[in-house]
Amino acid sequence: MGVEFLGADKAKPATGVLESIREAELVVICPSNPVVSIGTILAVKGVRDAIKRTDAKKVAVSPIIAGAPVKGPADKLMRGLGFEVSAYSVAKLYSDFLDTFILDVVDSAEKAKIEKLGIEVKATNTLMKSLEDKIGLARVVLES
Repeated sequence: MGVEFLGADKAKPATGVLESIREAELVVICPSNPVVSIGTILAVKGVRDAIKRTDAKKVAVSPIIAGAPVKGPADKLMRGLGFEVSAYSVAKLYSDFLDTFILDVVDSAEKAKIEKLGIEVKATNTLMKSLEDKIGLARVVLES
């Protein structure tokens, strides 16, 4: 089983996208489905390479908390592709470009395993139920 992004081989990023990535100070991979949401973006010609090559700090927030996605089918897609549904698996999918990975405090036990990938790890509350939660997570991202 696999996931195929039809047309990805012909897709091109919009004008200025690659330049914006290369010139950025910070690239944030938001907590979204790593297969079909973020994976689709990374499949566009030149995007993943631009993220790898930028001098910007690259930070991702895990969409998986306690072995389950906050919402959506990420768990089914990840399992179907042979990945365990975990913050670690998400970090591994981004490990070729990521500097810092932010996971939820309930997943703190995965910190050492992710750090072995060469990625700095920060644990905080990533479930954004209130404005205060959103502000707190944004602070952690920006301080990374």
